Amino acid sequence: MKRSDEPIYWYRVSRMIWVVILGMQWVRFTEPIWFQQTTDIVTWTLIIVAAIDLLPIASLVRNIGKLLSVAIICRVMLIKYGIYMPYGRLFPDQILQMLMEFIPYIWFALITWLVLELISRLLLTRKYILLFLAADLIAFAILDSFTPYQLWQNVAWTVFAGLGWLVCLHLRDYQLSYPHGWRRLQQYPFEIIFNILLIFAGVLLIGTSVPSVSPILTDPYTAWKGRGGGQGTGSEVQSAISSAIKDKDPDAQGVLSGYSRDDTELGGGFEFNYSPVMSIDSPLRTYWRGETRHIYTGNGWADFDKEKRDYEVFRGLTTPAGLTHEQAGNIEMREVEQTITMQSDETYPVLFGGYFITKVSLLDEGRGGNPKLSWAAKEGELRWGGGFRGSQPDYPVKYKVTSEIPVIPLTELRGASYKHLYAAPIDEVYLQVPSSLSGRVKDLAEEITADADTPFKKMELLQEYLRMNYVYTNKPDISLRRSKDFVDSFLFEVKEGYCDYFSTAMVMMARSQGIPARWVKGYGPGRLPDSEDMRGRPALVTTTAYQVNNSDAHSWAELYFGEYGWIPFEATPGFTAPLLYADESPEEAAADESEPQEPVEDNVVEEEPSWLSSNSTAIRYVSLSIILVALAWLLYQLRERIYYGFVRLRLGRSLTYADKIAYGTLRTVKKLQRQGFERHGHETVREAFERIREEQPELSVILDHLLQKYESAIYSPNTATNKDWLSVQQLCHRLSRINHDKK
Repeated sequence: MKRSDEPIYWYRVSRMIWVVILGMQWVRFTEPIWFQQTTDIVTWTLIIVAAIDLLPIASLVRNIGKLLSVAIICRVMLIKYGIYMPYGRLFPDQILQMLMEFIPYIWFALITWLVLELISRLLLTRKYILLFLAADLIAFAILDSFTPYQLWQNVAWTVFAGLGWLVCLHLRDYQLSYPHGWRRLQQYPFEIIFNILLIFAGVLLIGTSVPSVSPILTDPYTAWKGRGGGQGTGSEVQSAISSAIKDKDPDAQGVLSGYSRDDTELGGGFEFNYSPVMSIDSPLRTYWRGETRHIYTGNGWADFDKEKRDYEVFRGLTTPAGLTHEQAGNIEMREVEQTITMQSDETYPVLFGGYFITKVSLLDEGRGGNPKLSWAAKEGELRWGGGFRGSQPDYPVKYKVTSEIPVIPLTELRGASYKHLYAAPIDEVYLQVPSSLSGRVKDLAEEITADADTPFKKMELLQEYLRMNYVYTNKPDISLRRSKDFVDSFLFEVKEGYCDYFSTAMVMMARSQGIPARWVKGYGPGRLPDSEDMRGRPALVTTTAYQVNNSDAHSWAELYFGEYGWIPFEATPGFTAPLLYADESPEEAAADESEPQEPVEDNVVEEEPSWLSSNSTAIRYVSLSIILVALAWLLYQLRERIYYGFVRLRLGRSLTYADKIAYGTLRTVKKLQRQGFERHGHETVREAFERIREEQPELSVILDHLLQKYESAIYSPNTATNKDWLSVQQLCHRLSRINHDKK
């Protein structure tokens, strides 16, 4: 028997759709650690083999078709990506080539085919389907907890496909067990589909509306990872994934986020790494400044070995108080102490702190040796171990810095002219522009800033333009790049990117307008413990320090404004530099300190990630609309019961069958009036029916029967029965339907 003749062929089709959806969740999970050609081969194999399996042909023919499709898919994809270049005759030359060059890619396709075959043959009952779905969800839960991946979307699609599969299975069983009932159900396809959609909409609405709740207990993995006081970079699983991602793309497309060691080649993309770096006990929320760069090469920023630094070297656990800063400005400073506790065993080239650092003390108990610190007063960098590559002493686990945070007189600075700000000679190193930077970058900067009359106002316009006209993504499409210059390609070709793109463009466009600028990298502020957690679980909260993760790694621009010194500018969309302003009222400043704003991290603007975060509002509206339509439809279906409920309330007693017959008939008369039949105020029901009979003789039989039931209920001493009431209902429905169809 061919498949098209089988009574449950529809179930085979729907089941395969759900299986493909489930399979795509695993393809999506493995995509970052697979070559793109492998992902495409598996994806197309999954879809095409599933489609061939549904064809109404013999099993042997289907399997031959699947085998040929696997070979064709591998051939097409490998040619597309330049891995396989056919030459010679198809047989035997190209066949021999394919046998050698298709490995290992063809194994992925064959395994995908094998998995589909196993699912088709083994998952035949509800029990096995539930076990399969449970294993799927448990696997995603483990991977979500123990790896850097965020797999909520995969879980949501798995639940969706699993529910759909089980619903189809239930309907198939009903069809086989009750064929007569199934044929009756087929008369109401809209009602069945609508009820299924209603259930799914309710699930989605609940899922997207439930608020996030912090965990009451720490899971064993997190507790194990933090058993050493929060030290450690994470698990071996994350390291393995990091290595796999780096191996996948040697051009850094997909490296993990974190503090960059090499900025000579900017571009590409990255995956988010949420492992902890440090916790910082600070009375103020600031950027945690690391290094600066001032030589732009057209591809990135020159390594610090090629940038001249004048170092002041200190040895020992504590630097003398009062580290000097060049070009710090003459504005008011606020002094704060910040204690940094490292939670990573990596060695960084600098010590971090708020800008400007004036003193540092190493707090490691029992630290021996005589560590070397190098202070670059011009750049504001405190380099660890002398700042040179090669062997370095153990990076301190805990240290304290004293920082001076500038209080910016914003109104005064906005009014300062170029002549006033740059009366003294400008250090040309901060105006350096390579020959690779095209003139259209300068032209664009001039056009953006044309309406401002002071340097600071011009830079505010430039900052706002970058934030409003370019898209943040951690995976920019670098295939759009044509220009050799990184900034030029970003502004005019790629038009999307992350902090390195925006901050570098801000620096170079500022320089093109004669404003000294430099590039800074470090970390964003991080997060404080959730205030609700602190209120609800005070015994579990041991610190109020900012938690900084590798996902907080960040870069920004600093622009020089003469006597006002270096001022940070944040051109990356979604980020706000935590600055202090002299124009801010004391009450606002106190509020900022007591309740710091939630910092915006790179992960809040992650691409793909999560369809949920970007589309949850749309999902809620769609789900709510479906539920409202369902309620309206339900009210329409129950309109008669609602009507008789109101009649009962008006009479103040239960309705007899005679009452229902009388009010039901009168309700039908009113419905006929709305359909065009007139009933004068003095007319009885009999008179109205006789006039309708004259206009439409074909309704005579129904009208006579309905009139007889009505008058019997009103005037006869006999008690009306439920049978009489059901008969009147049928007559009223027939009368309304016939007249409606005629209209």
